[in-house]
Amino acid sequence: MVKKPHILTIDGRKYSALLPDIYEDIKTVVGIEKAPSPDNTVYAGKANVSQLIQSGDLVKIKCRLENKKYKTVLCVAPKLASAMGGLLPKKIGGVDVRTTGIQRRMRLG
Repeated sequence: MVKKPHILTIDGRKYSALLPDIYEDIKTVVGIEKAPSPDNTVYAGKANVSQLIQSGDLVKIKCRLENKKYKTVLCVAPKLASAMGGLLPKKIGGVDVRTTGIQRRMRLG
């Protein structure tokens, strides 16, 4: 899967990250959008996704699709509550989302 530059907005600051190109239909729900082609956005820096997940600024949401496959998408923490239900009528990679869930336990280290 090809990774493209995306904009993560956390606490009003914009960060740049290379993420899979699956956020087109769900960008308003999860708070992550694709960077524009002539990009003149002022960034606070490059995002280290794993550090942002450990600090709690980003959350992984596991989505079960109509074709019984799973996709994991990232979501900014303030939009998590609305994203769990907001992803259900959307499509990820052209396939409808059936259910959403988050990890209950995380392995550290």
